[in-house]
Amino acid sequence: MLKTLLPAAAGALMLLAGEAVAQTDAVHTIPRFTFESGATMENMKVGYTTWGKLNAARDNAILLVPGTSSGRLFAASYIGPGKAFDPEKHFIIGADPIGGGASTKPADGMGPDFPRYGIRDMVRAQHHLVTEGLGLNRLLAVGGSSMGSFQGLEWGVTYPDIPKGLILWVPAARSDRRFQTIVDTVEAMITLDPGWQGGRYAKNPTEGIRRAGIVYFPWLYSDAYLTGPAFRDDAVFDKAKFAFGEGWAANWDAVSILWRYHASRNHDVSKPYGGDMAAALGRVKATALIVASSSDRVIYPDLTAEMLTHLPKVNYLRIETDKGHLATSQPEGTPEWAAANARTRAFIARLASGE
Repeated sequence: MLKTLLPAAAGALMLLAGEAVAQTDAVHTIPRFTFESGATMENMKVGYTTWGKLNAARDNAILLVPGTSSGRLFAASYIGPGKAFDPEKHFIIGADPIGGGASTKPADGMGPDFPRYGIRDMVRAQHHLVTEGLGLNRLLAVGGSSMGSFQGLEWGVTYPDIPKGLILWVPAARSDRRFQTIVDTVEAMITLDPGWQGGRYAKNPTEGIRRAGIVYFPWLYSDAYLTGPAFRDDAVFDKAKFAFGEGWAANWDAVSILWRYHASRNHDVSKPYGGDMAAALGRVKATALIVASSSDRVIYPDLTAEMLTHLPKVNYLRIETDKGHLATSQPEGTPEWAAANARTRAFIARLASGE
């Protein structure tokens, strides 16, 4: 989540390595957007990248949405001929959610005056892109990891007649107090930086962002991995520990990353239904693929069980791994990547065949 973030939340942070073929970048503009809070914004931009082409029936589109601190290219290593997301067969859309990447974000100039947004705001903006921008009324699937799973489930709940399938990697239907506390600590590290200045800084408070990354780092992996062969050398461990925060500092300004993690922290797909998770997930008509990690400490087993219990149609894979919440973010060719790629490819093939 967090990365995923969290648990979707934030989930996030998964910039996957690898470049996919023949991609096209574009920006869709929403003339007037109203947030769930009631705040409004003119000319809301939604950045996106596409691969492949629509078929004659216009029913082969797959929307991919990222984890908390990732962007529209998060699944690049899974995109390509013969891979899970095959541009020779499908029209693939990678979208930047509100608040980051090529979409409208606090760093564009509003800073802390940028409206606090949530997952449902992200999905309504994506819906405008898909229906008004691309002219589609059906999607073969909506997929994402961590916070991307929050968005995917919201698509299934709010627009049940549009996606045929949901691809949910290291997913949850809501944030919980464990993840919320992690985000609160991340926020404390950033806002304690003297350069924070209430969010009205002239220079990005990168030291606070770096230290926040150190706080989040150990939650992303299992203890077995953190104490195993990969990090037996203290210097290698320290480099990895600091690299996470360095990545945040290089790619995000402080307000933008905080607002994004707030969206993950505060999400609960059941909130509009009085907290009734069965009622919320019972609205989903799509078949869901859940790919979980056996060692995830951001998304705990009870959160996965909640989805397995209440989603009407589920295909489930548990990846046995020590890579924790980052299981599906491992490099191409690793066992984790291979497992997620194979199951997702097979799932999409069944959706496309009408099974």
